[in-house]
Amino acid sequence: MKSVAKTFLILFFLLAHSLLLYSQKNIVTVGIQYKPILALDALNTGTESVAANGVTFTVGLDRGFCGGIVVRRGITDTYSLESGINYVNRVYFLKISDENFSGDSEFRIIGYEIPFSGLVYIKLSEILFMNASLGLSVNMFASDIYTEDSYFRNSSHRAYVFNPGIIGNLGWEYRTETAGYFYLGASYHNPFSAIFNSQLGYYENNLLKEKVTMPISGTYISLDLRYFFHEEPLKKQKKKEAD
Repeated sequence: MKSVAKTFLILFFLLAHSLLLYSQKNIVTVGIQYKPILALDALNTGTESVAANGVTFTVGLDRGFCGGIVVRRGITDTYSLESGINYVNRVYFLKISDENFSGDSEFRIIGYEIPFSGLVYIKLSEILFMNASLGLSVNMFASDIYTEDSYFRNSSHRAYVFNPGIIGNLGWEYRTETAGYFYLGASYHNPFSAIFNSQLGYYENNLLKEKVTMPISGTYISLDLRYFFHEEPLKKQKKKEAD
């Protein structure tokens, strides 16, 4: 896990350096974000159930969060590019039941994201902007998962080490003159394929009673809270250096 995080940090700083290096005008700024993940039974983020021989297996996204660093490069007054790196912690609930028993458990999936998005702005006032973005995210999962209790075994395997997906965002941004930008919005993240395949076994008196395999989509909706540090346009920075 530490080696994976180190690799992603190196990739992020290389990306940030390239954005700063090749920007010739407008604003390049760095921000931080925190995104609580919402459990909604819509847009493929809800629960999934499989029934076999009187045993019902149910898996669903319960909660989670995403946090990281955002690098934004302004192209024009109405268009920008964003990238960065995020740590994602998804928590899923697992319920197994038959006519005589019902048990609840949970497990978590840890991942990393490197998103690439294009943003379009609508100016609502001198300090308030609305924006929408669309892009792709490279998702990575460090390891497989195994959880167990007296009545179940859960062996979840990564479908791929790298799993791309589509991302969309809608939000509002309050821009100050010297204190940076404050952002509130919502995002939708949808991997192109299942991120994990869970092999679930139900045991009764230490004997396997039923076993199923369930895919985990990894799709989520989040509330986005961001803060961007204040930066001068690059042209102004170069002019100050020349003076």
